[in-house]
Amino acid sequence: MSFQDEIIVLKEVQYKDYDKILQCFSKKNGKIQVMARSARRANNENMSIAQIMNHSLVNIYLNKDMYILTNGSVINHFYEMRNNYESYVYGNYVLEILNHVLQENENYSKIFDMSVKILLMLEHHPEKMNYFIAAYEIKLISILGYKPELDSCSHCGGNEKAFLFSIEEGGIVCKKCTALQSGLSVAPDDIAAIRRLIGTRFDDIKDLNHISNRALSIINAYFNHYIGKDNFKSLKLIR
Repeated sequence: MSFQDEIIVLKEVQYKDYDKILQCFSKKNGKIQVMARSARRANNENMSIAQIMNHSLVNIYLNKDMYILTNGSVINHFYEMRNNYESYVYGNYVLEILNHVLQENENYSKIFDMSVKILLMLEHHPEKMNYFIAAYEIKLISILGYKPELDSCSHCGGNEKAFLFSIEEGGIVCKKCTALQSGLSVAPDDIAAIRRLIGTRFDDIKDLNHISNRALSIINAYFNHYIGKDNFKSLKLIR
């Protein structure tokens, strides 16, 4: 069975003399392993496709339980990102996230499009990379079914003013419930900022301002808790 698909290369492993086995995020099929034969030979047509992070349109066929790369063309090399160290580190952080959360042979087309978009934003607007990363984290965890409760108390359901954000409860906590729940201090502006990051298109996030470090930290802590991982190798290069 052969088909055309878009892929992002998450990882690459050298195989035999000239081949590569690619861990890819496929728009139609989720996380898949793809054999790129002779991709390490000079002038091979698939050499550029088989580079980590590249976004390509490819022709693939399924041989038993292995996908085989036939040919294709690169859509985005992200060359400029590779020349900005911090942007490139965060680009690799996105790849690590995807490799951790994606299941094999599942359709994640919305996440795929969002992932291409953030890589482009990291490349072209590195001055707002902390906003883009926070937006990606909170949008992704919401798509995966863990959207935070920001409109009412996550413990009692009341509509009183938020005093805390509880990671475990999954959202804001009102004053009367603070004795019953632990959490992170939160201000109304922080809640509004998290809402904006969830609801704003990636193209427009570069225009946002005045998002506190506290709001960004809450998003990151919430994200790490619900994906069950906080030790990303890529981030150790800059933190």
